[in-house]
Parts: sequence; structure tokens; C-alpha cells
Amino acid sequence: MGYANLRELQTALTTASDLASAMQSAPTRHAADQLVDVLRQALTAASTLGAETGPTGCALHPHGAVDPLYGDPEDPLPPGYGKCLLCNDRRRRADAHPPHVRPYARPHPHWRRRLSA
Repeated sequence: MGYANLRELQTALTTASDLASAMQSAPTRHAADQLVDVLRQALTAASTLGAETGPTGCALHPHGAVDPLYGDPEDPLPPGYGKCLLCNDRRRRADAHPPHVRPYARPHPHWRRRLSA
């Protein structure tokens, strides 16, 4: 939709071109997989150019920050995480702290239940 998607597309296509130029007559499986991954990123970026959402693709924060770990092969995001930094931060915080379970509330020892007469 915007400048960020266009830059992402240009970067992915440049990377794909560099990878394809560096391939020998019989590329390794790893090199071919890298090229396929980069071309998929380029296709995803190209498909979002005309979309109504912002660079994050998030319905809640369409023009928010993109998570810097998105697309990082060395430190990938967990399954279900998207490009939106705000939503991913919320997910990280929720994963870090399990929900607080309140024990059964017992009445204070000085409280007495009034019985109706």
C-alpha cells in the first residue's frame, strides 16, 4: 500500500536477483530454498501494494511499527505472530507471564454471616 511495502518488494527482488546471479550451473538445495523464500517474500510484498491495510497488515494497528524480527531467519518469530510490533509485544508479554490464578476467596475470620430471624 505504501512506501514500506514498495521498499520491501524492491529489497526482496534485489536479493533474489543477487542469489540467482550467484548460483552455479547446478545449485544446491539450500541455495534453491533460499531463492524460493525470497521470491515468496517479494510476492507477498507485491500483493499488499494495492491492499487497504498499512505496512503491518494488522487490522488494529495498520500504520504501526513493523516488528524488526519479522522475516529474520536466524531468530524467527513464533507461529501466529505477524508483522505488527504492537500485537507481537502484547503476545510476548502474555507468553512471559502466565495468567494469575486467584485462589478461592475465603471470608475474613472476623466477618460473621448474619442469619435472618
